[in-house]
Amino acid sequence: MRDGNGLYTDIHSHVIWGVDDGASSEEETRQMLQEAAADGIDRIICTPHITPGVYEFPEETFEEHFREAEAYIEQEKLGIQLERGGEILYTDFTPRMIREGKVPTLAGSRYLLVEFSPTDTKKHIFDAVQKIAGTGLIPVIAHMERYPAIKTTEDAKELKKHFHALIQINARSLTRKQPLFRRKFFDALFQEGICDFIATDTHSMEGRGTCMTAGMTAVKEKYGEEEARRLAEAAGKIWER
Repeated sequence: MRDGNGLYTDIHSHVIWGVDDGASSEEETRQMLQEAAADGIDRIICTPHITPGVYEFPEETFEEHFREAEAYIEQEKLGIQLERGGEILYTDFTPRMIREGKVPTLAGSRYLLVEFSPTDTKKHIFDAVQKIAGTGLIPVIAHMERYPAIKTTEDAKELKKHFHALIQINARSLTRKQPLFRRKFFDALFQEGICDFIATDTHSMEGRGTCMTAGMTAVKEKYGEEEARRLAEAAGKIWER
């Protein structure tokens, strides 16, 4: 999403190597950072997969590799600023661990990037979002388009109205041909201003690289400059808090 300087902010990225199914080596992290810079991205919130209370997250490894990435950015003068975060797979332990300060938010803000299994029911997702909101955080639902249980704009509106949830869509999903029912869902999300963020969810150089420019171009072409500008402002709010 574009900030005031005309470059993109990416709030969902698996660019840090060795901590999840994202970048597999330091070299791939470097390649992904080069790709991000070429794609017009100047700010990235690094969001490795975290499963609270189920799998132990390698925090020391993440910190070491995060600092290596920062050093590489400075060395190559890529002009990218990194921040810490996480993509949280919701578990029964999540609310308690949030209260204990053991679950990272996006860039230290009140926004929590949360994901679910594609097989999760609507009730499970709604209950989870309600519990996250009850901790005082603002749930940001990662790649909303992946959850068959949330298939109407009314579902999305209800999540936003009752729990102040925000919705993130992957840029790549906007560049791919979608079945008719999904296209209609996307059209409603953007035409009614229901989507809050576009992000890359980049994992690797092959298959899941960055495509922010292509995704945002699709937003502009299909839904207009004003919608793209609104999305940019939303990303800036997360970064600033």
